[in-house]
Amino acid sequence: MKKFFNWYSKKITAHPKTFLVSGLTAAVLIIALGFLLGGKLSTKSLSIGSTPADEAAKIVKKHFGNSTSGAQAQIVLRSKTELTSQQNQAQLMQIQKKAAKVANVKTVLSPAVLRNYAQKNRVAYFTLIFKNKTITTKQTNQLKRLADKFRNQQLEVELSGISSKIEVSELPEIIGVAIAFIILTITFASFALAGLPIISAILGLVTGLGGIFYAAKFWNVESYDLALAAMISLAVGIDYALFLVARYREELTKQSKNAAIKQTLITTAPAVLFAATTIIVALLSMSALKIGFLGIMGAVSALSVALVVLLTLIIVPSLLLLLPISLAPKRATTKLRPAKFFAGIVSKRPLIVIIMVLLILFTAAIPVKELNLGLPNDGSKQPNTTERKAYDIKQKAYGAGSDAVLVAVTKNKDSQTAEKLADQVKKLDGVDSIGQPTLSTDQKYVMLSIIPKSAANSPRTQKIVQQVRKIQTEQLKKVMVTGTTAMNIDISAKLMAALPVFLTIIVLFSFGLLLLAFRSLLIPLVAVGGFIGSLLATLGLIVYTVQQGHFAGLLHLPGKTAILNFLPVLVVGILFGLAMDYEVFLVSRIHEEYFKTNNNRQAVNWGLQANGGPILAAALIMIAVFASFSFTDEIIIQMMGLSLAFGVFFDALLIRLLLVPACIRIFGKANWYLPKWLDQILPRLNIK
Repeated sequence: MKKFFNWYSKKITAHPKTFLVSGLTAAVLIIALGFLLGGKLSTKSLSIGSTPADEAAKIVKKHFGNSTSGAQAQIVLRSKTELTSQQNQAQLMQIQKKAAKVANVKTVLSPAVLRNYAQKNRVAYFTLIFKNKTITTKQTNQLKRLADKFRNQQLEVELSGISSKIEVSELPEIIGVAIAFIILTITFASFALAGLPIISAILGLVTGLGGIFYAAKFWNVESYDLALAAMISLAVGIDYALFLVARYREELTKQSKNAAIKQTLITTAPAVLFAATTIIVALLSMSALKIGFLGIMGAVSALSVALVVLLTLIIVPSLLLLLPISLAPKRATTKLRPAKFFAGIVSKRPLIVIIMVLLILFTAAIPVKELNLGLPNDGSKQPNTTERKAYDIKQKAYGAGSDAVLVAVTKNKDSQTAEKLADQVKKLDGVDSIGQPTLSTDQKYVMLSIIPKSAANSPRTQKIVQQVRKIQTEQLKKVMVTGTTAMNIDISAKLMAALPVFLTIIVLFSFGLLLLAFRSLLIPLVAVGGFIGSLLATLGLIVYTVQQGHFAGLLHLPGKTAILNFLPVLVVGILFGLAMDYEVFLVSRIHEEYFKTNNNRQAVNWGLQANGGPILAAALIMIAVFASFSFTDEIIIQMMGLSLAFGVFFDALLIRLLLVPACIRIFGKANWYLPKWLDQILPRLNIK
């Protein structure tokens, strides 16, 4: 790798303008290709392939007809007076007439037909059944206008089941960039150099998004795929440029501009490329789970990161060469005081540092045992949205399970099957009520609706689904369960089962990668152990804040909600890539100094002082970028942003800047031990 960057450094120092123009031209072409000729974001619902609920749904569709197969929405009403009064009934008639005029509505079922008056007749709802299977934005807007027209001080009119397009706001990126600029200005004491990583990262981000939009012509790219790619690309784009500029500033105090660029590219660019490769591999490895939407999510994010790192390695060195020499510092300014602080405590009290870090990680990880996976629903939306208001009204009036209806299906053996199924379900703990058993038109199957006492994402509801599926009598050989709630439960269970496999793949891969990079057994062991510790701490803190609702107001969260079912897989993949970034940048510098001086303590101290400042700045930038996504109104994006912010905090600040160097400080020469026979058979990755 060093040979390539030695060649590359000679070429770019000789022709910086050519490389800069080439990089900008490539970026403009990709942006134009994506935004002008690219595809659109997918609106398909989340799917992971065949599950027990999917199989049951096919039977329902085949044998029970399509009378209610269209999309459904609800107009939820809460009045200060009885809805059954003459005045309110006249208003309900008007609402029903207007609802029937919404595009593609097949049927409007009134509260009287549904018999759903509750809370002393002050709460009720209409159910609209559409001809189309998915409610469109046009239909949603018509329903919102209807609700606005009839909503007043006496009558609340809210909506449930409407389309909820995830909006990817630019505000989080703007906030993240502003904070990054402040951090970089402090780091470099130069507005010009602080702006360089920002400009490079933004260009890389837009180019990456252009690539994703073009990929959307061929793949089902979701809105949250775009948000994830944006937050990762912006963060790593700033970080990679920061590491290059920081090393360049250091080298510029000792030699000419061209020599400084050459040394920067030979020493730091290989680490940048190696770190980017680990993130890309981690993202692509999500496809190993054979869960379609996760594979696409990882692939588009990997595409964006690849474009970002390539542009960074072309544009940043070119701009550094073309900047006026007056920007060169009289002395190195990247050895920030916080870096000296980290170096000091690690050098003097390494054992205490290790104990304190492990204690913090253990404490943060405690809530992870309560981890409950699910999919966001209307109860996960912000309190000021119409969907959340409708959800809260229904929960209070009809119970927690009102939006968690389950559908049981079994073969019809004889005239007693329906009665036997109802009797068996009634016996189950946690069932609130059941519907009237329905016989299929061909008399082959019996269907029964079940309303649990618990909410859709509650572990109690998951238990009911399992219990219903275990019902087995002489007449009931196999009972299946479907419905939206059961489908989401099956998806969560499948993702949870895939998590240990994915974690094992990532751990083995990271160990092997670091083994090749540093020719050491202890370095990979500490790195992998630290990664697992930071992962558990991250998930524990997510459970504490998102699931248990602590600091919800401060973090702009909607309240207690289940953890996004694919979030743990996402965190494992991305946190691994980011962890390897900081591991490589720090340990490669320590390794470089150790082989110069053969003094372990001095190498750790110098490595932390030299690279600790840029790593600290990079980590703070990543935390700011990721955390800023908490201030969107979409819980999926909020959870992704917060989990990555927590992950970088634990892994970069505690593991890489404290635990890893403290362990290297204690282990001494043993850090770099590798059996000769193993050293001879392993390929070499020269990233130092």
